[in-house]
Amino acid sequence: MIKNQDNDNDMPITFPKKYAKTLKEIPEFQGTADSSDTDELKKIIIESEGNIFTIEKEKEEDIKLNAAKDLVKDLSQSYRDAMKIQTVKVKYALFLLESRGVNLNNI
Repeated sequence: MIKNQDNDNDMPITFPKKYAKTLKEIPEFQGTADSSDTDELKKIIIESEGNIFTIEKEKEEDIKLNAAKDLVKDLSQSYRDAMKIQTVKVKYALFLLESRGVNLNNI
């Protein structure tokens, strides 16, 4: 847990759990970041954002990955269509029940 030294009421601030596990995998970064000053932290952010941009661009341009996504999309289309039809049936039946004065909270 990291305490906020700038806050008058000294409330503790914790790092989000969804990132904490990954942070444990890179303890050398955590040590570097913990000992960095404000300008160094800003440099880390800019450098990491640049890396994210590059990774996302490479992912978008990955032919094999995009072909696999297209294949999954094509193969799952009939399931999505079937789910859509069943969802519309339920929604319309609920609409009709509600329009007939049925309380839908007790169904």
